[in-house]
Amino acid sequence: MQSLVAIVASAAIFLGGVGPGGTPGPGSPGGPGGRLEIRDSSEYVEPAAQTSRRIRWPRKTIEVAFSTSMMLPGTNIKPDSDVVGAARRALARWSSLSNINFIVVWSASTSISPADGGDGISLITIADTIENEAFNSDTTAGRTRVFFDPETGTIAEADISINPRPRTDDGAEIQFSTDGTPGTYDLEATFTHEVGHLLGLDHSAMIGSTMQGRQAFNGTFGLPALTERTLSEDDRQKIRTLYGSKQRVGRIEGKLADNRTPGALVPLSGVNVWAESLTTGKVVVSDVSADDGSYKLEGLVPGQYRVMVASRTEEGVVSGPPKFRSFEVSNKVTVRPDDFSSLNYHLVPPQASALSPTAIGLNAELSTVPLPLEPGKRVKIFVGGEGVDQVPGTSIVINSPYFTIDPASLVREQMNAPFPVISVDVQVAPNAPFGDYTIRLQSNSGEMAFVPGAITIDPAVASPIANPVDDSRFFVSQNFADLTGRTADPGTIEKLAAQLAQCGVKVDCLRTARLDVATNLLANELPSTALFLSGLYSSSLGRRPKLTEFETDRAVLLNEKEDQERGRMALATAFVQRPEFQRKYPLTMKPAEFVDAILATVVQANGVDLSANKDSLLGLLDDPNAGRAAVLNRLATQSEIVDAQYNQTLVMFQYFAFLKRDPDETGFAYWLAMLKNKPLRDAGAARSLVCSFVNSEEYQSRFGILTTRTPRECN
Repeated sequence: MQSLVAIVASAAIFLGGVGPGGTPGPGSPGGPGGRLEIRDSSEYVEPAAQTSRRIRWPRKTIEVAFSTSMMLPGTNIKPDSDVVGAARRALARWSSLSNINFIVVWSASTSISPADGGDGISLITIADTIENEAFNSDTTAGRTRVFFDPETGTIAEADISINPRPRTDDGAEIQFSTDGTPGTYDLEATFTHEVGHLLGLDHSAMIGSTMQGRQAFNGTFGLPALTERTLSEDDRQKIRTLYGSKQRVGRIEGKLADNRTPGALVPLSGVNVWAESLTTGKVVVSDVSADDGSYKLEGLVPGQYRVMVASRTEEGVVSGPPKFRSFEVSNKVTVRPDDFSSLNYHLVPPQASALSPTAIGLNAELSTVPLPLEPGKRVKIFVGGEGVDQVPGTSIVINSPYFTIDPASLVREQMNAPFPVISVDVQVAPNAPFGDYTIRLQSNSGEMAFVPGAITIDPAVASPIANPVDDSRFFVSQNFADLTGRTADPGTIEKLAAQLAQCGVKVDCLRTARLDVATNLLANELPSTALFLSGLYSSSLGRRPKLTEFETDRAVLLNEKEDQERGRMALATAFVQRPEFQRKYPLTMKPAEFVDAILATVVQANGVDLSANKDSLLGLLDDPNAGRAAVLNRLATQSEIVDAQYNQTLVMFQYFAFLKRDPDETGFAYWLAMLKNKPLRDAGAARSLVCSFVNSEEYQSRFGILTTRTPRECN
């Protein structure tokens, strides 16, 4: 068989972070926590002509050999790192998203095959040998050598070598780790990237993709760099394109041309093209246009997408001036199963570009790796590059309904950078789903530019499972946080996880145990916070609390968790000072007027007549300072109101805890109707409700792109 050897290399680039005031930031060369980023490059040798076919394995069962060197890591691996586990998890991540099955065997071989011929063993090695050291330059993290037939694209062998002696540009030694230790590279992220090459994938132009050309150093932005372990939508679509999908999918394809030269229509080749979900704004798949200007966005589930194009710089990294202005090919393309949508575009003058976002950042540090943001948080992000200082705050957008930019927060930063740098505050919705999102800028002149996949949401990054909800420890810790508003201590996590561990691999047992954990946590939390807050809002304002109000008010109660009554009075005292409350109940009201008005609200919102309690409520108003708060506290804990609000609160709390959003009225009414004929506080009804929410696609999508559970399990 005529073979073509593809050498996929990772070349490290030393990039210094830039701090405020023109001083080096925490990621600056030579400074504390000096940051490195890995940049990959690809080259094809023997022969030079590349195959026009896709490179893939002929079978969907692939045997890979772990070198015994992985059991004896050298000085390049931090002691006690889980080398073998990291490699196994990397393989599992790819197989979970495709029809690929890996068989792992062990081999005494330590060195990759030479470029002029393979040995038939697809080896993964970390050994310090002359061959491996020569294969990796000093500034690489790892390389993959793939042997394939140029006529068919069929892969026969692929070897991965982790650099046995990685060094910085100035010669300093670097280590790998598996626990996020600052100053190291994440070994599992490196393995995951290289396994993508082993499977035949090239680099992605999306910086949030595992297959993009750079790997962040642990400590970038002051955070562990673990997000590149997890595969993105772009990675999933690309691997499905090679090895098939279990779903019926479609594609978008077309040609791009440049007609800026009079009388000539030139194919627009080598540019980034990507599709985003019109519903969520997530980057779904990308491509780089071919020599004839053609592109294909494949593996798309039926739905509607927007398609964008931007100049592609070296290895897909957002750096250097673009050749032309970025543009939106279409803001609405409908994809149907087993079909394709044709989408062509011709550039027209003028196309000179003055807007070039080059770097992004957090914590006053610039980089070219994606920004890991946390759902529900407000954070300042940085954007640097030529022309960004000509972008008004109102023209900075994240292409998704889950992010809100505060235009008034725009600041021109003084940083030691060769280009302007701006910062702006972004609010991330609590229910922002897992995935990568694009920053869009538009200058005062009207020119648009994109940083595709610049933001990544990955709350379950430490979980080794493609659907983190199937990870018992993650499920336990996440449910505790969602339902209680607190972080569980290690002892609590161990205790709850042990309940699931007793089931082993018994599916039915695990389903029951998971529901036991979630339902018991809900049953404990509902009376102490959710029912009190529902009573507070319904009895005084005649409405349900919104999620943002619920989270804020629950935090007040949690601050006094050792003294529940004091916490409730503290909240009620602050509550009566709120403008909405005082508009409804002006301070000019006499005590009897106030009590009559609030009792009328109780009747309207809860259908409960508490007029017999009027005198006792008036007695509470004798205290001029705490009287109104005492009335609210009394009503919110009144058994009649608690009972009247129970079912509504039970449903509302599911939306708040599991979906992290306000209820939609249709869904809310549906679940209330389901509870209508059930006894109040029926344990089975509550359990069924919890089951439906934690097995919903919306809940699972908060943490990953793979959904393995369905509400049908609840039947």
